[in-house]
Amino acid sequence: MDIKSASYNKNFVCMVDYLNNFDLKSNGVSFHWWSSEPTSMHYHNFYEFFIVMQGSVIHEINGEVHKLPKYTLHLIRPEDCHRIIPADSKSCIHMNLCAVEEKFKAVCSALNINPDELTSGKNAKALLTVDEVEFFTKQAERISMLSHNNEKGSDVIMCEMLSQAIAILYKSKIFSQLKYPLWFTEVLEKIHSPEFLSCNAADVYKLGGFSPPVMISYFKKYTGKTVSEYIREVKINYACRSLKDSDISILELSNILGYASLSHFNRVFKESVGITPAAYRKK
Repeated sequence: MDIKSASYNKNFVCMVDYLNNFDLKSNGVSFHWWSSEPTSMHYHNFYEFFIVMQGSVIHEINGEVHKLPKYTLHLIRPEDCHRIIPADSKSCIHMNLCAVEEKFKAVCSALNINPDELTSGKNAKALLTVDEVEFFTKQAERISMLSHNNEKGSDVIMCEMLSQAIAILYKSKIFSQLKYPLWFTEVLEKIHSPEFLSCNAADVYKLGGFSPPVMISYFKKYTGKTVSEYIREVKINYACRSLKDSDISILELSNILGYASLSHFNRVFKESVGITPAAYRKK
């Protein structure tokens, strides 16, 4: 859900030029970390992926404002005006992966992906799985090690990260449309969006515009699960990622996911995973 409407005048927004970035100018790709400090409103003449790796952020883009939780992957297109602010004045860390247009389209072509399908429509974002978070973290560590030892090869790793980011967003944004009716795809996209983590079955029934029995029948037909089962799977996957790679308290995680009580969250988690959230984190 949008937090508020934002206003901006592009005539007074700074443009970040890839010609001022050595890696982008030389290799067509670059990578860096950004910690805590808010960014100013700006736009680029290149593509940028950012991943929220710690905390949550307020993201203002093209006049809309959203709160993005940890492990959100977001694509920023050339000419998108945006800025990132730590949510609730808490610290946050995100990684930035950038590519000039030629490199971005070349990687899309290598993956047999039409870049227009990936970049058209609304902003492209997705929540990463545990394995996906681990991939980007390890690749970032490899880049840091090469840089520390003054060794070459970082551009190759960045291209691997770029390929993975493009593939993840393409799967999230496009693949389901090949399988489901448009209205059902939009419902699934909403359920998987960072802003809808606390949803329940009643919220989904409203999204679809059908009665609960009809929505349940559609979910069974297209996903093999009931609405409640599908929502629970999305929430438990997010919980596993957070417990594995963050120090968020289990109570706070329970609140983010919309559970009525900590005991309820513990019970649902154990039913799905086999152990309690505390035991999962310890393991």
